[in-house]
Amino acid sequence: MRTIQYLIPFILSALIMGCKSNPLSNQDGETAVTDMLGRQVMIPSAVNRIVGLRAGALRLLVYMDAVDMIAGVEESETDETRPYLQAHPSLKELPVVGPSMGGDAELIVKINPDVIFISYTTKEDADALRHKTGIPVIAVECPEFGTERDILYASLSLIGKVLNKEQRADSLISYIDRSVEELHNRTAEIPVQKKPSVYIGGVPYSGSHGINSTQPWFPPFMFVNAINAASEIDERLVSHVKGTYIDKEQLLMWDPDVLFIDESGLSMVRQDLAKGTALFSNLKAVRNDSIFILLPYNNYAVNYELVLANAWYAGKILYPDNFADVEIQEKTDEILNVFLGQAFYKKLMNNSSALRQLKKDEF
Repeated sequence: MRTIQYLIPFILSALIMGCKSNPLSNQDGETAVTDMLGRQVMIPSAVNRIVGLRAGALRLLVYMDAVDMIAGVEESETDETRPYLQAHPSLKELPVVGPSMGGDAELIVKINPDVIFISYTTKEDADALRHKTGIPVIAVECPEFGTERDILYASLSLIGKVLNKEQRADSLISYIDRSVEELHNRTAEIPVQKKPSVYIGGVPYSGSHGINSTQPWFPPFMFVNAINAASEIDERLVSHVKGTYIDKEQLLMWDPDVLFIDESGLSMVRQDLAKGTALFSNLKAVRNDSIFILLPYNNYAVNYELVLANAWYAGKILYPDNFADVEIQEKTDEILNVFLGQAFYKKLMNNSSALRQLKKDEF
């Protein structure tokens, strides 16, 4: 897991200087905010046109109800499998500002945004982009949801300050906190002996992967206090960006009670669990038809809304009595509406195999 100790003072600075107090001003009416890399950035008094660059930045801007302010998108931001584009297809019609993971400085200047938000960057790269474009560049973070939620909150609060949308940031953060707390409260008192062991396979990292791709700190499992077989993996072997992989023999040794599969890796997992393989013949989850498909949450960084939807679904599968009052379509629509301003469960599930049981007869 990526260490975040060096970010702590900058996060606190962003929350205190950039989000909660009156920022510094100059004679031109510009104000100073501190971004997620600890850089002090002067921004205009009125921000009306913005751009989000690299993985997850545009998604955060949509979360912050800033669709009408977005002036252009990277050319990869036409992937209709990304929920924020399904909710706001008009984004695909905006001018293209260059390729994924950074765009092109000349094309960015051409659309004349007031501010550039960028993720997965460094101080040097952010400063270089500022120098090339003459436009304020603000670094944000799209971190791991289960273990680095405070960093996500700091990014949302920073964006809220820059766009004069502090109330929206507070509202979204409060909703996430309430959801995670409710998931925890529904499952915290379940005795360990009544909890099935679980495993997530097919987790995507820069592309699709098979059953051996997993996540030791899988947020849906963390939120519902599930027993994740992969949690024993040495953290030095875990990467939020490059992924975490096990040998298939290890999965046989763990032999979890329930398998969850990320839909993005489903076709590869089907091959891994095909009839005649050792996994098909020996895993109790296969024998007992205890395999369930989750929404693909990792697509150009994390779709946090889908992580929450997956958590509610996992909770209902693992502890049906504790989630008997939860209707998954209704809950997913609620989450989509809060994050993306649209309740579009049926559209999301068009041609999708997610949020259902996968039986051994289908292999």
